[in-house]
Amino acid sequence: MDDNTHQQALSSAKAGDYTRAILLIKPLAEKHPKPSRFFYDYLSILGWSGQHQQVITQSKIISLSTAPQYVLKTVAIAQRDQQLFFHAKRTYQLMIKRFPKSLDSKIGLSLILIDQKNYSSAKSWLSTLLRQYPRNISVLYALAYLHESQHHYLQALPVYEKILAIKPTDRFSQKNKILALNKLGASHLALSLIKNNTLFTAKELASIRVNMAAHRIRWGEIPVLDETKRYVETDIAINDIQQNILSNTRLFGATDPLTLNERFDLLVALRSRQLMPEVVQHYKQLIADKVSVPNYSKNAYCDALLTLRQPLNAQHCYRDILATGRQNVNTKIALFYALLENENIPESQQWIEKIVAEQPTVIKGADKRKILKGDPQKTQAETVNALSIAFAGNLEIAFQRFSTLHGAAPYNINLTEELANVYYWRGWPRKAQEEYLIGLHQEPKYIGLRRGQARNWQALKEYPLAEKSINRLYGIFPENVHVAKQKKLWDIHNFREFKTDISSGKSNGGTNGSRDFTIDSYLYSSPFDYNYRAFIHQRHSQADFTEGDGLLNHAGIGLEYTAPNILLSGELHHNRLDNNRVGISLSGQYEFNDQLSTSFALESLSNSTPLRALNQGIYAKSASLATQYRWHESRSTGATIAYSSFSDGNKRKSLSGFWNERWYNQYNYKFSTRVDLFSSSNSKNNTIYFNPDRDYSASIAFENDVLTWRRYENSFHQRLILSTGLYKQKNFSNGDIWSAQYEHRWKTDDRFELIYGITRSKNLYDGNHELGWNYYLTLDWRF
Repeated sequence: MDDNTHQQALSSAKAGDYTRAILLIKPLAEKHPKPSRFFYDYLSILGWSGQHQQVITQSKIISLSTAPQYVLKTVAIAQRDQQLFFHAKRTYQLMIKRFPKSLDSKIGLSLILIDQKNYSSAKSWLSTLLRQYPRNISVLYALAYLHESQHHYLQALPVYEKILAIKPTDRFSQKNKILALNKLGASHLALSLIKNNTLFTAKELASIRVNMAAHRIRWGEIPVLDETKRYVETDIAINDIQQNILSNTRLFGATDPLTLNERFDLLVALRSRQLMPEVVQHYKQLIADKVSVPNYSKNAYCDALLTLRQPLNAQHCYRDILATGRQNVNTKIALFYALLENENIPESQQWIEKIVAEQPTVIKGADKRKILKGDPQKTQAETVNALSIAFAGNLEIAFQRFSTLHGAAPYNINLTEELANVYYWRGWPRKAQEEYLIGLHQEPKYIGLRRGQARNWQALKEYPLAEKSINRLYGIFPENVHVAKQKKLWDIHNFREFKTDISSGKSNGGTNGSRDFTIDSYLYSSPFDYNYRAFIHQRHSQADFTEGDGLLNHAGIGLEYTAPNILLSGELHHNRLDNNRVGISLSGQYEFNDQLSTSFALESLSNSTPLRALNQGIYAKSASLATQYRWHESRSTGATIAYSSFSDGNKRKSLSGFWNERWYNQYNYKFSTRVDLFSSSNSKNNTIYFNPDRDYSASIAFENDVLTWRRYENSFHQRLILSTGLYKQKNFSNGDIWSAQYEHRWKTDDRFELIYGITRSKNLYDGNHELGWNYYLTLDWRF
């Protein structure tokens, strides 16, 4: 009777009806003394049904050293399933000792070694088995498991293919080959190989599609030959991700990891597509849904904030990421830019210096040879550090840093770009052009060099080349904030321009009038034919003299010509005085190189004619020639000679020179000195206007420029200039002269500049000191 029941239990178990099998055999196992064949089969059926904890509990009453082989196998499998690897290993070793020819025990031991991450021993064990059983599928399964456990999916693939060559219908290998391809990043290939969806769970299929979309995001970052198609892959990725979100939400729910992973990847894809407002919107929706966003996706949100000119919010965002312990160098550098754009210059410089100190100079290889190579992150951090010095206004040190870095890595395209940029910032566009050309010869599609060269063409007055370069870049990269900025500046260059200078003064003497007022305005047309601008000029001057009020109304029309190295301007004008004279003026400048330039001016009705002389019908013709040498942004010198011929017979000659030196050059404060020397002589005495026989002056001015506030293109400066000097006039006593000038300067949107200020001065005329006040306003507006 017991034997019949036993056979029925075994038949039910083999048919997969484990519940009935256990109900039949359990009473037999308990009825007969343990261990018995009924008890051993009871353990096996428990193992077949997956009740591994019960197997372990029940097996404690038997001796493994005497149990049958199939029972030992059941117990070892249960121990492995419950992650009792030490016990499972001992059980398999006991099996091998008791049953040396048992292949299952040897395969089982190799699996336990893999579970314990003892990969070298497992590999050695499996190598022996493979030599003995090269076509055994179970051995090959174990070898594939070894490779997958080490994430060596590329090595697992040929193992699965070998199994399929032996057994083409092997569903396990068919499935795992495709999953291995997916893990390797070949998700598209994996999906194309699926012939039978029933091999996979819905989540496995969804995982492949999720990975496909993620890989497309990365593919979108690979440069393409046709730059107009650079977002094709990214756009497909965004569409796929959005579809996956809908599908995964329907199948698994909104909070399933696969669904959330796609929402996180969507942030990255939108950032890659430069759709920054959409990045912010999607992130806020995640937060509203109470979803914790991982750092890699949150970084996209921080980048979007910075691009959208929210540097304070971006700063907090990057800090939140770094507070989690993330040590990504790019995130740290992004925080530097957020600090910089938030005008927190000192902290930004301290931060980037900290990043530089953290980076090793070289990377040591992992192999026995210990190969050393330069750390690119160190170079990246040092480059940004040098940029921080340039952004802070100290271009000389920045130039030295970039020269050193570029000398050590002359083929680093980023360093080539930044060195060229520093040349440009220092006022050396010709040197910059040489460097841009070298870089573009190495990397013709490098956008930073192309953008810098386009900007430099404009500085060199190569307007057709500038327009072509800028429009081409903007046509391809309209979303690039730097390209858009350059396009905006080019558009502003082509606007009309209005300039006006207004001044009003009073003094306790009458040499130049006890009270005076002047307004001098130019209205320029938009450039036409690239190099020309027409303009109208209006000047009104009036002053109070002892002999009567002086008044001048000057109206002119002219043409300006600008070309590489050249600036020319000609004006035909009319002075509305008693004699209603018509005059012409010509002026020009020629740049020999980045340092040396010369200029001239010819006027048939000189603009420098004293109003007191004009009031008496006296006018002057004048000519001047000047030269200037400019080393860089902090040092320049120049000299001017001038000649005027007055209608009353007076001949005036003058010679002047200056030396300008900036001693302190930081982002928020600049200190400069300027030394001026002047000498003039006149051929006629006793004129109604101030006309010394011979005079000399020497002065030094101390200029203090304070950046009070700045927000991108908008800024507010305060400037204080104190000057003092000596004045000597022939036949009169010498004396000191001085002035104190205070002004505000507002700039906004690269189109508007307003300067206004006040000057208090003491001058010397014919031995008499005159104290005066002067109030002025200057406006420059592009529209």
